[in-house]
Amino acid sequence: MPGRNDPCPCGSGKKYKYCCMRQQEVTTTVHKNPHDGAIETVLNWLQSRHRKGWSNALERQRDELITPQDLETFQSFDKNTQSNIQINAAEWLLAEGSIEAQGQLRRINEYVLGPTGPQLNTAQRHWLLQFGQRPMRLYTVTDVIQGTQMTLCDTLDADIAPVVVRERSGTQRLLPGTILACRVMRVEDHFQLSGAIGAFSMMHSRVLIDQLRAAFKEFGSLPNFAQIQSKLILKAWLRQFFDPLPMPVMVDQYSGDPITLITDYYRVLDWSALSRALAGCVDVEGNRKEGWSRIIDCKDGQIRPLAHINLSSSPNHIEIFYKTQRYAQQGQAWFDALAGGSVTFLERKVVSPSNVKEKSRKPNPDNIDPREVTQAIQEAVMRHYANWADEPIPALNNKTPRQAIQTKAGLERVKGLLRSYEANDKDQATHQGRGTVSYDFLWESLNIAR
Repeated sequence: MPGRNDPCPCGSGKKYKYCCMRQQEVTTTVHKNPHDGAIETVLNWLQSRHRKGWSNALERQRDELITPQDLETFQSFDKNTQSNIQINAAEWLLAEGSIEAQGQLRRINEYVLGPTGPQLNTAQRHWLLQFGQRPMRLYTVTDVIQGTQMTLCDTLDADIAPVVVRERSGTQRLLPGTILACRVMRVEDHFQLSGAIGAFSMMHSRVLIDQLRAAFKEFGSLPNFAQIQSKLILKAWLRQFFDPLPMPVMVDQYSGDPITLITDYYRVLDWSALSRALAGCVDVEGNRKEGWSRIIDCKDGQIRPLAHINLSSSPNHIEIFYKTQRYAQQGQAWFDALAGGSVTFLERKVVSPSNVKEKSRKPNPDNIDPREVTQAIQEAVMRHYANWADEPIPALNNKTPRQAIQTKAGLERVKGLLRSYEANDKDQATHQGRGTVSYDFLWESLNIAR
């Protein structure tokens, strides 16, 4: 093993005590495994026996993944971020990279496990063998028990069963819905993470998922596609540190139009006439007590709302909610012709989803009663998710939640979505100084238990 003040074998250029030694101390303190020390032993062996080959491998990897401009940015990162990047990159090399040794290019994982490799116990050899057999994959966190475990679902393959991973320190900050790049390893009767782990922002994960699906269409039949996919994941994870965050583009699932939250406000002059007019429409459901929804039978067999007509908190007022500009334009012409003189138009308010997100992170500026804020958000959530159970969702491979729950893997993914909604709302509620919104109505709509 290297001394505390020796250069770290991972190639970071730091002293061992400031780099991988810290990682080893954390692992050893939390839980002692028979395979502990395997990575450190191999890194030390490569550094001492194949210093030039290992250095060249690190340089090749660096040149493939980052630019000279990135290196300048890297120097501005804090020590923890730098160390995390270096540890993840070194692990990928140990699992799937190559090194020039004994006159030829060899896969590192196979070489260190060969007859001339470092001395390892049985558990360490099995751990390293799994490195070569279990490429890095993309997972969605669907459940977290802090300090104990988390449940992971393969993000790209909905048919793969969920896996429960024992994890202590990593679960302290994770929330359901987080997208992780990691390597899941079997240890005796349970699963653990290999050590390298990378979380993705929502927008970066969407871009990566599209890239991986495109790569599968082109290279999915190749025998080494798992390694190609693993490298794409590692590169995408690194790019998060250097590239600007891509701007989100939210679109309506059916029309493909950009989502814009539009609400038209009306004063009702004649409730009886308005109720009769709406009751006479075959594409309208509801009543004066609960409000109305205008629906459409879509070509894919789904029934979707075009507009929600809601009762306002102000007497003799209604609010009509649309989620795209086109729905609003067509809807206003339809409603004005239908309602005639029973209503009078007051105003239209338009809010983009990005503005909603920006404002939602700020405390209530107008000193509005937090209970009123919570109630308003609750009503908006219930309108937005009114048909959620029967809407195709990209995260469920375009299945509806009701369809997805028919399998064990699909059920866990649906539960993970619901937990992520609740976790995100809890986080926003804390920043806004309000109560949390209840998503119980979605659990009940599918008749599933938590």
